[in-house]
Formats: sequence, structure tokens, C-alpha cells
Amino acid sequence: MKKTKPAIATIGHSNVPIGVFTQKLKDNKIEILVDVRTIPLSRFCPHFSKMPLQKTLATENILYLYKGKNLGGRGLNENYEETIDEVADMVKKGERVCVMCSEKDYLKCHRFTVLTPSFEERGLKVYHIEYEKKSVKNK
Repeated sequence: MKKTKPAIATIGHSNVPIGVFTQKLKDNKIEILVDVRTIPLSRFCPHFSKMPLQKTLATENILYLYKGKNLGGRGLNENYEETIDEVADMVKKGERVCVMCSEKDYLKCHRFTVLTPSFEERGLKVYHIEYEKKSVKNK
């Protein structure tokens, strides 16, 4: 029997309602959300600012970890390699981990361009949680 690689998820909070966001996490059985925003605040969606988000996730039994100073997309990161190892080790121990930033499209985010290769180097499979695309009807 072929053993599957341990997997880590990523998600961008975008401007979706908090209930849509938490449902996506629950649908993917996420236990730990790792916030990798350099500045964990949202002026347009205050429910995604660090403290309100942490409280909401606690009610859903999802642990919130802030790692934006280590894995953020802006400026210099402190202890980048060690933090990647720390997060990868959580996944390898069986924890269901999701890395979160604000950008909806993972292809335009450092979750894809920077973090994904680092996690893959450590033997993890990376998948990106997306929101449903709205279909356009022709009139």
C-alpha cells in the first residue's frame, strides 16, 4: 500500500463573511490556522483582524497561531527556516494545518510563490482551499 504524503492547506481570507471562511476550514477538518500576514489586521473586514479572528476560531475549536513575523509576505522574516520546520513538524505529527493570508487567489500570493516550495522541500503536499466561483449566465 502506497503511503500518502502529509498535507498542509493554504487559504486566503479575502472579503468573505466569517461564516463562509470558518465553514471552509471545518469542511477541510482544519485544527490549526497559521496566520502568515505580516500585519494581521483588516480595515475592510475587521472580523479577520487578529483578535476577533482568534476568538471566532476558538469557538470552532481551531487553534490560531500567528507567524507573520516569520513567514510573512512583506519585509524580512525572522527565523524563516526554523518556522517552516516547526509548521511542517506539526503536519507530520498528524495535525490538520492551514496557512492563511489575505489574498484570495493563491497564485498571486506568497503562500504559493514562497511557502509552497519550502513545504514541498520538507516532504509535504500543499493544497489550496478556494471559494466557489460564481457562474455567469448568458442572457
